[in-house]
This record gives sequence, structure tokens and C-alpha cells, in this order.
Amino acid sequence: MKRWLALLPLLSVLAACHSRKASPTAPDYAGVKARSENSFSELGAGGKKAAPPAPVPETPAPSAKVLEKDAVLGCTWVASSATVLAPHEQSRDQIRARAVEEALTAAMRGLLGVDINQRSLNFQQESLRGQTAVIESVLRTTQRGCILDQKVLVDEYRSLGTCKDCGFFVDLKVCVKERPSDWDKDFQVELFIDRDHFVEGDEAKVMVTSRRDAYLYLYDVGMNSETSLIVPNSYVPEVKVPAGRTWGYPDEAAAKRGVHLVAQMPEGNPPISAETIRVVATKIPLPASIMDPGRGGYLGVLRRLNKSGMEWAEDAAAFTISPAKEK
Repeated sequence: MKRWLALLPLLSVLAACHSRKASPTAPDYAGVKARSENSFSELGAGGKKAAPPAPVPETPAPSAKVLEKDAVLGCTWVASSATVLAPHEQSRDQIRARAVEEALTAAMRGLLGVDINQRSLNFQQESLRGQTAVIESVLRTTQRGCILDQKVLVDEYRSLGTCKDCGFFVDLKVCVKERPSDWDKDFQVELFIDRDHFVEGDEAKVMVTSRRDAYLYLYDVGMNSETSLIVPNSYVPEVKVPAGRTWGYPDEAAAKRGVHLVAQMPEGNPPISAETIRVVATKIPLPASIMDPGRGGYLGVLRRLNKSGMEWAEDAAAFTISPAKEK
């Protein structure tokens, strides 16, 4: 999504014990009232006892099966599936996102045999319910592997026992690449945005911290996976940060040149835009032929990085944009 790049940028009852004969006990008015209210609360309309709440249906455990190796990408395809509960108050895309996330987790665990470092992007805001925005969950790059490609084969509501359409099922094919044994496991990067919901026209700031000296590349990924490069740009041609120091964008130098990150709605006027900012960190600068998202979007960038053989780290943060009229 190119609109971020507005570069124009949580009784004890104290019984009085007496050695003398106890006096008559006073009526327990409070207890009678409590028992009466409790009995009344169990009655439904017409004085009939209310039915107990329906039990929460159980979902089958996610599954994964290792398939063939991709001769071109060097990753291994894994078939994975997951079913999640489908609350009526959440949109299809929110529910689908959770199902995809569970299936991706199962795929990584199925190939690598480990639990993974997983961060689900938060698109659960009240304003998204009932909307048709494409909601995306992201699996963070882990110390042992990353996802280079994925294909959604099936995504649909399914019944759980006698509960009609109470579940949502996804079936995926995911290509997972295991890191080489000599990969720098401490090369990690973290990205944060100053907030997760914006109204069109609001300004934003992005903060990034790398554990190694690194060159940084910021990408904005829109609802339909359209990707634009935020940094580098003509105002900030290169970003190199020392290990452990947090870099903010726009930084002071960019701000003096009039660079701003401004939230803008995409074309087509959707009711809300759900997007992600992603960062790639490398130890050496990337040529345009690798960092350009014009060829294959963000996954295209990762595939070219993988082919180059160089080490990289990545992270992502989610945000939403609402039309200015809600301000």
C-alpha cells in the first residue's frame, strides 16, 4: 500500500463465642435475600428454569505433513491444516487469520520439530468486526527457519458436532526453509509503531532496534498484499544503525526535510484498512534488484534474499486506518 509512504511520508463470620447460654439467633435477612435472588436468577421468562449454557464445541488439533522439497527455492513444502472456533461477533477475515496462523505454526513445528517464536498481528479491534478487510497474521522469522511461500487451498466455515458453522477450517501448503547451522542466531530485529489504530491524516512514527549493526528496509503491506518500500527513499537513501540503538522514522534529519508518515486510506474507500509495516535488517546493503518489492511483493524480497545466501532478520507490526470522518 502506498498510502503510508506519504513522503509526503487489563463472612468470614466472626462467631461470638460465649460461655453463657446463647441468645436467640436473629433472622438472617441477608442470607434469605441472597438465596432468593440466586433462585430467581436461575429462572427464565415465565418463571421456568433457564437452560444451562451450551458447551463450547471442541476443535480438532492442527495437523502437518512434510512433502517434497522445492528445487528452486530450497525450502520444503509442508501441508498443514487447522480449525478454530468462529465467534459470531468476529468477521470472517479475523477468524480466517487465526486459522491461518495456527496452520502456519503447525507447518513450522512439523518440519523443524520445535515450538516457534510466534507473534500474531493484532487486528481484533472493535472497528473491524463485520468488515470485509483482508486480515493478515504474520509468523515471525525464527532462529531456525522462515516461510518463503504459502498457498491457501481451502478456507471455509465448518460445523463442529451439532453446532452448525461454529468452526473455520483452513488447508495450506507452506514452503519452510531451515536456517543453515552457521547462521547468526543472535541477529534479530524488533519493530514498533507508536500506536495500532490511525484515522486518515494522522502522522505515525516507527521504531526499530537491531541486535547487530545493520542496514534497515521498511515495507508497507496492504490488505491485498500490495507492497511498497518506505525506506530507503529519495529523502533517506540509506539507513545504517549500530547494534542496540533504536532508530525512529521519521528521524530528526528526515523531519527537517519535511518527511512525514501519514495514514491514508487505499483506493476503493474500504470501511477500514488493515495493514502491516515490516522491517528487513541485513549486515550489508542490499542492491535495488533485491529490495525492490515491485517483483513478487514482500515474499519476493524474501525469496531473493534467500537466493543471495546472505543473513537477514525481520519483524512486523500491525495497524489499521479508518476514514477521516470517524475522527
